Amino acid sequence: RKRVAQLKEMAKRRDGWMAKGHGRYNIISDPQEFFQGMKDSERVVCHFGRGATMRCKIVDKHFQILAQKHYETRFQYVDVEKFPNIAQRFNVVMLPHIMLVEKQNTFHSIIGLDDFGGRDDFSTDRMEEVLCHYGMVNDRDMFEADQSEE
Repeated sequence: RKRVAQLKEMAKRRDGWMAKGHGRYNIISDPQEFFQGMKDSERVVCHFGRGATMRCKIVDKHFQILAQKHYETRFQYVDVEKFPNIAQRFNVVMLPHIMLVEKQNTFHSIIGLDDFGGRDDFSTDRMEEVLCHYGMVNDRDMFEADQSEE
């Protein structure tokens, strides 16, 4: 019975996160959506990029995979050409720029790909390790991390 209750609680949390845009890679379509996403979610990983930049496409590829795995975190993308004011507000000058936000506070930015080994061919697992190091994703998937050790 305890296990059934745990599974129901996890499903409820997952449904709540999905209603807030978790579980998918959100392409921001207006500034209000950007700020609402920050307000509604405890953890947000935001990629500031540009469609024509190869390294931004690399980050996008990994984020699309991670967003579907880590429901506990909202992943979103801001096109700096479409919304230059948002990029200026957060001092985005080099791309790709990944902003890590917890409880509406930006506490770290990953600028470029150096944190992932400084190479373009890093793995999604490597990106996941770095985001886990900063506490943005659980080190195991949501269901494993929420299970008790009993």
